[in-house]
Amino acid sequence: MIRIGGLVLFVLVAVGMSSSTPANGLSNWLFDELILANGNRVQGLILSEEAGGLWFQSVSRLPGRPTVTLTSFYTREEIAQINRLSLINRVLLHKRLAELDPTGEGEQARMESLELVVIPWAGQPDAGKRYDSDWFVLESSGSEELTRRSAVRLEQIYTAFRRFLPPTVKQASPTRILLATDPEEYKALLAPLGVNYLLNPAIFDARNNRILCGHDLTRLSSDLQSARIHHSQQLASLKRYEETLRKLYKGAELEHFLKPVERERKRVALANHANGQKFDQATKRLFAILYHEAFHAYVGTFVYPPLSPDQVQAGRGTGELPRWLNEGLAQVFQTAMVEAGELRADTPDPERLARVQDWLRGKGNGHLVPVAELLTTGKETFLPAHADQKSAADRAYLTSWALAYYLTFERHLIGTAEFNKYLIAINSGGDRREAFAKLVGQDVATFEKQWHAYLLRLRSDGTLRK
Repeated sequence: MIRIGGLVLFVLVAVGMSSSTPANGLSNWLFDELILANGNRVQGLILSEEAGGLWFQSVSRLPGRPTVTLTSFYTREEIAQINRLSLINRVLLHKRLAELDPTGEGEQARMESLELVVIPWAGQPDAGKRYDSDWFVLESSGSEELTRRSAVRLEQIYTAFRRFLPPTVKQASPTRILLATDPEEYKALLAPLGVNYLLNPAIFDARNNRILCGHDLTRLSSDLQSARIHHSQQLASLKRYEETLRKLYKGAELEHFLKPVERERKRVALANHANGQKFDQATKRLFAILYHEAFHAYVGTFVYPPLSPDQVQAGRGTGELPRWLNEGLAQVFQTAMVEAGELRADTPDPERLARVQDWLRGKGNGHLVPVAELLTTGKETFLPAHADQKSAADRAYLTSWALAYYLTFERHLIGTAEFNKYLIAINSGGDRREAFAKLVGQDVATFEKQWHAYLLRLRSDGTLRK
């Protein structure tokens, strides 16, 4: 992170409640379970039951991969035992499954439902578009299609943020996100702030609660808009053709003529889905860093805003996250999968994990920052002002990621009452190491040994070696 006046530049280097259960947005899903006569177990949702058996939607959630569902009929003879969900958990699971969007049709519907406002951009009237959310305001110089798709993705990540760390500030201004689709536009956005063009396509301007981002999306924006118009024309033509068919034919004859219409609609839907994948590929790095910056903006605006020690002592709030944890959690969000409104960071980032394990084994040219040292680091540790400071910043970023991951997924401490007490202690002038020891329930040296052992056992699929 770099701060210039009130401007914060989060520079990425190399780049997841209760105390006994995972955080809200990271919780394991609960399922109906069938124990089959052959001994196999199937998890999912009972859809309906009849005398001869039941319809069951099995659910597979392999770490790091999208959720897959399959609907099958199981006869009574095949089933040895049924473990049923409670009503409230059944309703929750049904909602989560409904939010899955393997074909992209759901995203397309959400995109169509958004309300965009035409706004001035770079001195040109009607050259930009704006989308207003309760949590952010997106302003873009891109096409309508690009703006809509970007807005939907941001809504998804903000939903994941809120489930992971629910907001505590009732009245806060949404973060303004400016998305430029041309490098020169991005330079123009940065110019008033007194900074030069950065390789990072996004920065967080903390003083003004803004995220500035830019990428060479002019060609992509144009292509997506052309496809959007073409597909809309195709669907409108199909609708008119179907209306004509329904006037001319009935019954089986009508069904015969409608089948090609439905096939064509599915083809258009697949083309829209392919455009979504094209968007993902072209904007992968941009959105990874944008999610990183958005986490900083969200947590500092809606959950843990900065307060003075006197304000914390007066009970006004907990104060902000320590810098190392803010950076660590932002990196976790940067590479996580957002699915059904949840953050799925059920696997560690493989590149980061490999580097951490190499360092712990004495390989490579680095080593993790000692926990006692990391706990007292400030923003300057993450600001490599000179080339010879970059190595220290690398270590700080990677150590912060590894520690944040452990506290979130293994110790389940983030967002708990004990965690809030930790923040109050460090933000009201308390000793940072003593407060951390109280949070984790052991002295820092003992904790560090256990943490290192965990990291060495951690596999890239999120499981632990024995």
